Amino acid sequence: MLWALAPLGTLLACNGDQNFNQLVPEITVSPGSVDFGEVVVDYTETAHLEVINTGRAPLNVELSFGEGGEPYRVEPGAFELAAGDRQELELLFSPPTYLEYPTALVFQSDDPDNPSFSLPVTGLGGDGPTPDIRLDPATLDFGSPVAIGDTQTLWFNISNVGDGDLHITDTQQTGSGSFTLPQDPSWSTLAAGSTTTVVVLYTPASLDGDHGSFVLDSDDPDAPQVTVQLLGNGGGDFEYPVALIDGPSSVDPPDTVSLDGSGSYDPGGFELVDYEWTLSQRPDGSAGELVATAGDSTEAFFDIAGRYEVQLVVENELGVRSAPGKYSVDAIPQDAIHIEMFWDTSAADLDLHLLSSTSAELFDRPDDACYCNTNPDWGTSDSVDDPRLDLDDIYGHGPENINIEAPVDGEYPIRVHYFDDNGDGEVTSTVRVYLDGVLEEELSRVLERNEVWSAGRVRWPDALLVEEDTLADNPGARDCY
Repeated sequence: MLWALAPLGTLLACNGDQNFNQLVPEITVSPGSVDFGEVVVDYTETAHLEVINTGRAPLNVELSFGEGGEPYRVEPGAFELAAGDRQELELLFSPPTYLEYPTALVFQSDDPDNPSFSLPVTGLGGDGPTPDIRLDPATLDFGSPVAIGDTQTLWFNISNVGDGDLHITDTQQTGSGSFTLPQDPSWSTLAAGSTTTVVVLYTPASLDGDHGSFVLDSDDPDAPQVTVQLLGNGGGDFEYPVALIDGPSSVDPPDTVSLDGSGSYDPGGFELVDYEWTLSQRPDGSAGELVATAGDSTEAFFDIAGRYEVQLVVENELGVRSAPGKYSVDAIPQDAIHIEMFWDTSAADLDLHLLSSTSAELFDRPDDACYCNTNPDWGTSDSVDDPRLDLDDIYGHGPENINIEAPVDGEYPIRVHYFDDNGDGEVTSTVRVYLDGVLEEELSRVLERNEVWSAGRVRWPDALLVEEDTLADNPGARDCY
């Protein structure tokens, strides 16, 4: 029998082409296991996982839990990743009783080399201090008649009758905009056994009666949401305008965000004639503001990391106002290293510096990222490891920030230079260090003109802040050289 053999070079070329052209997904998950430790019963603790498609084709992933997974949930439960993309997962643990809960998070994907694998997960339900919220009274009735334009004041008490701190995480107001709160208790903390008073003002626009509600969200495990009913001039049965705000779910500061109030409406069909926008909350040290408002839309500048809140009140053609609609967002840095600095006076000029190594000197170009060296080249052909000064403030308060998207391994010293006082004298400077989007530390120091504060240094890839907190009397230079 005779065999016809193809030339060896032809066979090798074909096989090589097949291997070269084969594009497949590849799943990588970090970390490789999750241990929640002890979590107080009925509370929820969150852990974060990252899934990366390190292959060269789209990756489809579905998640489930093995035996014993009832106290756990994961978000999202299924997703698709393009080649090179990543997805953050939220793994939540809510123990119902005092037991250990070992299970596995099961990954199923179309990675041909690793189509199914399990990630160990464990947590323990434990005992601990818990808050317990009480409202007194649960209804505020302003009675009648309250004359149009007059203001009547009532109040209710929020008490924590538990043995752990109570965190009020959010509030919402519905119904008539004739009820206003001079001080919103959102994001406040109430110690065990303590009480706070919330004042409510009622200023009717008509005698037809008003009603509404004020809803509080908290970390009380038994009553995560409670409501105070608001009644004025008999309550009435009017349908009030509703203010709605649409905006992005996440923000990478600094960023200007467009917010849309066009979804606001009047249930009675009356025309909305006024849109009143306010920036009601911003983080300490922020100079964020509403930069452009035009009717049913606005633009908000969110300069530093933290939580922001914008409110919208709409008014219809009859002069009836809505309860405030809220838009709340956490501005979370996407860069691996994000450093913010601000201070407590209105005229002084302080400067944030980030050095490329512990041997680098202040104002040494290109090793010092600062106002006179805003985007130096720190050594690779790619720009992702180069620092950026995104905000520079010359007169008062700040903030300033410096960021590195993907730093190379090393240590990065953080320095603050009190450049000029402009008559302010002594100031307190604050530095916040975010690593991989998480606030690592907030540091503060009192400074005098021309002093240099060595706040600390970031060690990478450990994602670790090493605190220093030392002062030097003179930087040795006052400009880049």
